[in-house]
Amino acid sequence: MIHQLLARYGHAIDQRDWDAFAALFTPDASIDYIGGTGRAIIHGRDEVVAWFRAGDTNHPPAHHVTNIVVDESAERDGPVEVHSKFIAPFSREQHVPKRLYGGNYRDLVVHTAGGWKFSFKHCQPTWNLALAVDTDAPPHRLTF
Repeated sequence: MIHQLLARYGHAIDQRDWDAFAALFTPDASIDYIGGTGRAIIHGRDEVVAWFRAGDTNHPPAHHVTNIVVDESAERDGPVEVHSKFIAPFSREQHVPKRLYGGNYRDLVVHTAGGWKFSFKHCQPTWNLALAVDTDAPPHRLTF
């Protein structure tokens, strides 16, 4: 079920479903995100959701999470460490240059009455690949 939590994270952002996104975090969750605009450390689910919502126009059209490793030695009642990799295509009209962006997620998740939730999420970008895009291609071919 922890894998589902990571999958729902990408789907909620991609669909701009901020209520579903909020449901993935504990009320006291925090994030540590590093990106092209600097570092953001945000505390509290409401603040996390507000930060993502404010950046809505710059989100890539898709978030892919892969290579998920769950610390199976952790007790079910305590936090569980999860390490994964992400790939995000920046292919919207406002994304210049068009690029693939990727890196690592390091998360702490906890089991609650409502299922698994993020209590901490760290996003560490590690690579960025600019793409040569055929601008004469139909729009549906410009997504990845």
